[in-house]
Amino acid sequence: MQDLNKLWKIFKDKFTDTGLTKGAFSAPGRVNLIGEHTDYNEGFVLPMAIEKEVVMLGQLRNDRLVQVFDFVYKTEIKFSLDSLSPSKKDTWTNYLMGVMDEIQKAGYPLQGTNLIFGSNIPRKAGLSSSAALEVVTVLTMVKLNSLDIEPLEMAHLSRRAENNFVGVACGIMDQYISCLGQKNYALFIDCRTNKYQLTPFKDHNYQIVICNSKIQRSLINSEYNKRREECKRAAKFFTHRLGSKIHTLRDVTIEEFKQYQQCLPEPIARRARHVILENYRVQAGVQALRKKNFSAFGKLMVESHRSLKDDYEVSCAELDLLVDLAIEQEGVLGARMTGAGFGGCTVNLLKRDYVDAFEKKIKKEYKKTTGITSDIYITRPAEGAKVLENKSDRTD
Repeated sequence: MQDLNKLWKIFKDKFTDTGLTKGAFSAPGRVNLIGEHTDYNEGFVLPMAIEKEVVMLGQLRNDRLVQVFDFVYKTEIKFSLDSLSPSKKDTWTNYLMGVMDEIQKAGYPLQGTNLIFGSNIPRKAGLSSSAALEVVTVLTMVKLNSLDIEPLEMAHLSRRAENNFVGVACGIMDQYISCLGQKNYALFIDCRTNKYQLTPFKDHNYQIVICNSKIQRSLINSEYNKRREECKRAAKFFTHRLGSKIHTLRDVTIEEFKQYQQCLPEPIARRARHVILENYRVQAGVQALRKKNFSAFGKLMVESHRSLKDDYEVSCAELDLLVDLAIEQEGVLGARMTGAGFGGCTVNLLKRDYVDAFEKKIKKEYKKTTGITSDIYITRPAEGAKVLENKSDRTD
């Protein structure tokens, strides 16, 4: 939790008190436990909110102006709610403006606002700092303006902001988990129907540990688009062979894939195999967590990484090294890359008693091989977006 008193002090230094409604709000980042590159194939994912967050403080104004101060980069920007258009220079503001644009498009009235925000989610690490910023913005604007918008709709507004205003064709996973996450639960999401179920992760003998490779994802855009295209080609092949019941790779069973895999060209066959088996792994993983079978879940994580490395080819040497170092260690049940790939983080499932030894060994061995000091984040499944303080909490 970031220091609210410190943030309020900065807020008071930056802005004149308007006497109108004010409050403090937060939204978490996320890590995907299993289910990678399944979302755009209308498959299944299993993210959890992490104990790192964006905190936003806001107060309404009497006009249509929005003033924002980014506490992380110490940058300030102003814009009018009457003329929202994407910024090429301060691109981070597009996440805020996009959300405000979508709220207004949905027919809700907004007032001008003074805002500051701080974040301890590492940026460009694949832990969804951008979705957390969208979600905390929508929560702030909804609560300050007393709008009647449920968390589910907040997630959809945030996603539309990223699709339409920021221009990123993301799925719903990041916004859902940031809005809907709960302590001690992961979130099982069906990316076709957008239905979700809370999945228990309550056993305190086990711990999620995230390792940041510090490699920023360079190939991601071109390769991501290429993988989407390869999946479409594979789905088209199966529609041709199996009929109109096949809309995406989500509809192909493991048996159907095995029957026809020899007919698929390379590397299309491997791309399809990853997605089809990964969907199975997510569903099996949910069952394992419900039965508190953490060792079974860990094995599925390792299988997922091997598939992402060999079949989907979205890993990199540093992520592979982090996974290999992890699974050699005592007390580690599972490890895999998480996120879109080509850098970012790994997610690891450990017995709690081994966490300190794990952290020391990973840092030492990773630095010895790469020259890079990995950042390690120890987290339990966290709560989603929430109100930290509202006007009635503060009298100053």
